[in-house]
Amino acid sequence: MEFERTHWKTLWEEYAKEERRTFDSMPVGELLSRVKNGNYGVYYSIWYSITEKATLEQAGKILLEVLHRNIRYLLRYHCAYALLKLMDEEGIQPVDLSADRPEQDDLLKKIEKQLEAQLNDRRAL
Repeated sequence: MEFERTHWKTLWEEYAKEERRTFDSMPVGELLSRVKNGNYGVYYSIWYSITEKATLEQAGKILLEVLHRNIRYLLRYHCAYALLKLMDEEGIQPVDLSADRPEQDDLLKKIEKQLEAQLNDRRAL
């Protein structure tokens, strides 16, 4: 691909696809270890690999912890997407958990309680 003549969006998409392939090839434990250590990649694709490979039991608490970190909005947004997807939560949107809004803390507390309830329900099975 010739860099000078390639639109930035096309380059972004190509690099993102390559990063996603790399993350998809990793075991779940390695993906979650990266996230725990703040190594999220560049193109936000780690979150989508996690939603495809991890269970809520494996990733839920780690993703929730990331949402409490002081990191860039887009990282929190994609992390929130992954957590909500694993929880099958449709009433709360990723932006609700990631944007700096007055109700953000309340929504994080709500999702934390829902996560605990879901994890406890699954343990009881």
